[in-house]
Amino acid sequence: MWAETGTLAGMVTDVGSGAALPGANVVVEGTDLGAAADASGSYLIENVPAGSYTVTASVIGYKSSSETVSVSTSTAVVNFSLATAVLQMSSLEVLASRAGENTPVAYTNVSKAEMEFRLGSQDIPMALNTTPSVYATGQGGGAGDARINVRGFNQRNVAVMINGVPQNDMENGWVYWSNWDGVGDATQSIQLQRGLSAVNLAAPSIGGSMNIITDPTAMESGG
Repeated sequence: MWAETGTLAGMVTDVGSGAALPGANVVVEGTDLGAAADASGSYLIENVPAGSYTVTASVIGYKSSSETVSVSTSTAVVNFSLATAVLQMSSLEVLASRAGENTPVAYTNVSKAEMEFRLGSQDIPMALNTTPSVYATGQGGGAGDARINVRGFNQRNVAVMINGVPQNDMENGWVYWSNWDGVGDATQSIQLQRGLSAVNLAAPSIGGSMNIITDPTAMESGG
C-alpha cells in the first residue's frame, strides 16, 4: 500500500519590496526534503508524506521564517516574506608596526603639529626634508611629483605605508604621491625608520620605511 504524499509550493519574497529572492532555501524540518527558489522566487517540493510539518525559508542577508503546514494529497501553498537581517560587526582597530624606544633601529617621529608647520600644501615627503639622512625634492613643480631618498636610496627602496598597509607599486616599487594628494591633511603622525626597518613585511625597505598614521574617524559609533 502506497503512502499518501503531497506537494508544497509557494514564493519567497522580500517583505519590504516584494521582490523575489532567488536561491532561497526552503526545507521541511525533520526530513531530508527541500528546494531552492528559482529566479522568480518560486519553489516546489514534491513527494512530501501527508502530515503536519514546520517549513522554513532562509537566504543569506535575511532573517529565516518558519510556517506550520498540513500536507495532504493536494498541493499546499506556503508563501514566505523575509525581512533583511542587520549584522552587528565588531569595531575595527588598525595596528601599525612601529619602532619603540628600545629598538636598535634609527627612526624619527613627526607629529601632526610638526606636519602642519613644515608641510603647508606640499607633498608628504617634503615634511621629512629636515630629518636625518633624508633628501626630498619636487620633480616637476606640481602636486604629487615629490621624490624621497633615504640614506642614498631612492623611494623604490623605501617602504611607504599608510596605517601599516604597503603602498609601493608591486612591480617597480615606486610610490605615486599623486594618488595620495591631500592625505597630509588627515595625517596624525609619521614614523620614518632609516635602514633595514623593524617592519615585519615583505617590502622594499633597504633604504628605510615610512609609516603614515591617519587621524581616527570623528564619527561616533552607532547603528
